[in-house]
Amino acid sequence: MDEEDLYGYNRAYTHNSEFLLSEPKTVLDPTAGGGSIPFEALRLGQKVIANDINPVAYVILKSTIEYPTIYGISLKENILSWAKKLIEGLERKIESVYPDQQKLPDSEFKVLKSILYKEEDLIEIYNREFIIDYLYTRQVTCPHCGGEAPLLNTCWLSKEGDKWGVRIVPDGSPKNGKVRFETYRVTGNRGPNGEDPNFSTITDGVGLCVHCRQAIPSEEIKAQARGESPHGRWRDRLYCVVAVRYQPKLDSNGRPRKYRTGERAGEIITEKIRFFRPPNERDLKALEEAEKRLMERWDEWDRQGLIPTERIPEGHKTLEPIRYGMTRWCDLFTPRQLLGHLILVEELNRLKPRILQELGEDRGRAVVTYLQFMIDKGLDYNSKQTRWEYTRGIVKGTFGRHDFSLKWTFGEMIFCGPNSGVSWALDQVLDAYEGIAELLQPVHERLNGKEPPLQIRCGTAAHTELPDRSVDLICMDPPYYNNVQYAELSDYFYVWQRRTLGDLYPFFHRRLTDKENEAVANPARDGSQSNAAKEYERRMSEIFEECRRVLKDDGIMTVMFTHKTLEAWEALTRSLIEQGWVITAALPVESEAAESTHQKNRASAASSIFLSCRKRLKPNDKPSAWVGFGGTGVAHRIREAVRQGLKEFERLRLNPVDEMVASYGRALQVLSENWPVLDGDELVSPIRAMNEASAVVAQYQMVRLTSGRLKVDDLNPEAAVVLTLYGIFGLAEFSYDEALNLSRSLNIRLEQKPGGYRVEGRMVGINNEAQGRRARSLNPEETGYDAPLVRRGSKLRLALPEERHANRIDRPQTEWDILQGLILKYREGDVPVARAYLLRHAETKQQVILDMLAVWASQMVDEHLRREAEALQFGLRLTE
Repeated sequence: MDEEDLYGYNRAYTHNSEFLLSEPKTVLDPTAGGGSIPFEALRLGQKVIANDINPVAYVILKSTIEYPTIYGISLKENILSWAKKLIEGLERKIESVYPDQQKLPDSEFKVLKSILYKEEDLIEIYNREFIIDYLYTRQVTCPHCGGEAPLLNTCWLSKEGDKWGVRIVPDGSPKNGKVRFETYRVTGNRGPNGEDPNFSTITDGVGLCVHCRQAIPSEEIKAQARGESPHGRWRDRLYCVVAVRYQPKLDSNGRPRKYRTGERAGEIITEKIRFFRPPNERDLKALEEAEKRLMERWDEWDRQGLIPTERIPEGHKTLEPIRYGMTRWCDLFTPRQLLGHLILVEELNRLKPRILQELGEDRGRAVVTYLQFMIDKGLDYNSKQTRWEYTRGIVKGTFGRHDFSLKWTFGEMIFCGPNSGVSWALDQVLDAYEGIAELLQPVHERLNGKEPPLQIRCGTAAHTELPDRSVDLICMDPPYYNNVQYAELSDYFYVWQRRTLGDLYPFFHRRLTDKENEAVANPARDGSQSNAAKEYERRMSEIFEECRRVLKDDGIMTVMFTHKTLEAWEALTRSLIEQGWVITAALPVESEAAESTHQKNRASAASSIFLSCRKRLKPNDKPSAWVGFGGTGVAHRIREAVRQGLKEFERLRLNPVDEMVASYGRALQVLSENWPVLDGDELVSPIRAMNEASAVVAQYQMVRLTSGRLKVDDLNPEAAVVLTLYGIFGLAEFSYDEALNLSRSLNIRLEQKPGGYRVEGRMVGINNEAQGRRARSLNPEETGYDAPLVRRGSKLRLALPEERHANRIDRPQTEWDILQGLILKYREGDVPVARAYLLRHAETKQQVILDMLAVWASQMVDEHLRREAEALQFGLRLTE
C-alpha cells in the first residue's frame, strides 16, 4: 500500500490459487453482489454462474470478473488513455472555479520565513499553497436573534500530526449577527486562547446560537432545511480550506538539504506541510461562479436528461435526507460538486462513440464502464453526505455507513490540479483493475482467447431459468435481513450510471432500481417490522426453493450469514429448513475487519457463519419430539451439540458475540436434521432452538469468566444477566433484542423501570438514557441510573459505576450494585474505604464480589479502568 495514499487499503487477495479439479464443477451464486464468491470460483477453474437482481451489482460483476478474464492486464492502458482525455476535457471546463496556488496565508508565510531566514531567496519560490479539500457546515438563522448559526458537531480539524481546530467568531451584534471562522493550532487539547476544539453547536439535532446562546429546536432546523420556515432556508457554508505547502528540509546548519545522487541530484529535498485556513474572498467568489455556471447549463443538461432529478423514494434508509429537504438525487451535491459531476458525464458521453469505434463494441463497453466507475468514486467522495474524518485528515465517503444519515459538516475534494480527487479516483480504478487482472491472469492465459466458463445474470434469484439439477455447488452470501437496503442505497449510483451506461447494458430501463422484488426486510416497503420479517422469509423461501430445484441431488449449498439477531436467523433458517434443506455443518470464519466502520465501537460479529446444507431427499417419517423420555429429545441434543461446539471453538479464540452466533448454527443443525420437531402439538421454531443455545452459552460464559467459581444461579438474576452481557459485549452498545433473547433463555424478564425501583423476582431493570439526562439537568443532587442497563432507542449499554444513582450504590440490591459501589468507594478513598464498603454490604458474598471484580478487570478493554480494577484487586488481597 502506498503510504502517501491516505485513502488506500491493503489488498484482500494476495496469492494465486493452484487448486484445480480434474473436472470443473458448476458453481452458482444467486445473490452475487460484488462477486467475491464467483471471482474465487473462477480462479479455481470452475464453471461459474453469478446472478444479482441489481443492475449496479451486475455491472460490478462484469467488471470484476468477466472483463479482466477476457482482456487481461492489457486493458489497463486503454482505460488510462481514455481517462486522460476525459480528465483533460473536465479540467478545461472547470479549473476556473477551483482557484489554486495562491500565496500562503500570513500565518503560514511567517512560519516559512522563520524556517528560511538563512535562505531568503527561496521564500518566494515556496510561497504557494496547494488546496486539497474544502470543508462545509450547515448554517441556519437563529429564530431568537436572527443571527447566523453554523451547526458544527465539532471544532476539531485534525488530530493527526499537527493538531488544528476552528473557532466561530461572532461579530457581537445583538440582532442579525454575523460570524466568521478562524483556524488555529492546538497544543495539548486547547487553542492558543484556551479554545476547546470539542466545542460544538449541534447536539442530538438541537442547535446552539453563538450570539444569544439559546437553543435552536430540531424541528426549526428541519423546517429551514426544507425552506418551510419564516426565518428562511439554511445554507451550506464553506468554513475551512485544507491545503498543503512545501518547504526545504534543512541540515544542522539551517541550510537546505539536496539529493546527492540519481536523476534528482542537486535538487532541494522538500517536505509537505498540511495546514488549515478560513476561506478567503477568492474561494467564495469561485463558489458563486460555479453556481452561476451550473444555472447557465441547467436547462440544456436537463433537456439532455443528464441531471439526476429523479425524486428520492421514501424508504427505510432514505427518509433522513427527505426530512431535511433533499428530495431529489441531485440535491445531495453542492452546486460546484454537481457541476463537476455533470461535466464528467457529458464528457464521457461525448467520448463514448469514439471509444466504441476505436476499440470495438465489446472492449469499448468495458473501458466506458471503468471510466464510469472513476466517476462513481468521485460521487462517493464528493457529496453533501461525506464527512471530514479529523482523526485521519481525510474525507470519508458517502457510504462510510450503510445509510443516508445527515452530515452536519462535510467535505469536498477538488476536481482539478495535482491533488485532484478525479485523478485519485482514476488511480483507484487502475490499481483495482491491475490487482484483479493479475489474480485472474492464470485464467486468462488458460483460456487463450476462448470464452470464459462464466455466466453473469441480472434477475431475481427466485427465478433463474437454469435447468433442473444442473448445478454442483451453490455458494451464497444472502441479503442480511434489514442490515443493508441494497436497492435504496444503490440508487445513488444507478441514477448516474443509467446516463452513461444505459445504452450499453439492457438493465437500465427502469427509472430506479427494483425494490419490490428485493429479498430484504424493508419495513418502509412492507408496512411494518413484522410484515417486513414475513416478506423476507417468504422471499428467501422462494430463493431456497429455486436453489433446491437447480442443485444436483448430491450437491452442496453453503450459506454465509453474519447477522447476529435471532430474528434474522429465524427468518433465514426457517425458510431454509422448510424448503427441504438439512444443515450438515456450521463453521465460523473471520470475515469483518475489526476497524470496519460498520463494526467499530459496536458489539458485533466479526465472523460469518458458514452453513453447509444438503437437500433432504426423503422427509422424516414422523415428527421428532422436543422433549423425550429420560432427558432425551431434540432439546437435549441441541444442548449437547452446543456444548461440544463451544469446546471446538476454544482453539479458534472467537470473540463472545461470534461464539454465540456460531452456537446458533450448531443448534439449527440439530433442528434441521430432525425436522419437523414438535413440543406437544406445537411446531418448534428455529428461534426456540437458538434460545436453547443461548442458555448453554450464558452458563458457559459465566463459568469461563470466573474460572468455574460462579454459575448463573449463584447470583441475583439481574446481576447474572448483566455480568453475562458484560462478558459478551463489554461496555460497547448492543441491541435490545440480543439482551432480550439472552434473558429469555435464562427465564429472566427485561423490564423498563422508573427511578427507585425494587428488584423483585427474575427480572433485569432498564432506564432510558434520555430520562437520565433530564434528571441530571433538573436536579444535580439526584443523578444517575438506578438500573444497570441504559437504553437509547433500540440499543442498550451497561451503566458505568459513576453513572449509577447514589441511592442504589448506598443501598445495593444485587451483587452488580455492590461491585460498582466497590469501585466508586475505591475512587473516593482508596482501598480502606472500599474494604469497609465490601464488609458492610457483601456479608457472606465477599468472594463472589471479588470473583466479579476479577471478571471486570480481565474483560476490560479500557486500559485505565483495567489498571484501576487490578490495583483494587491487589489492595484488597493485601488487606485480607
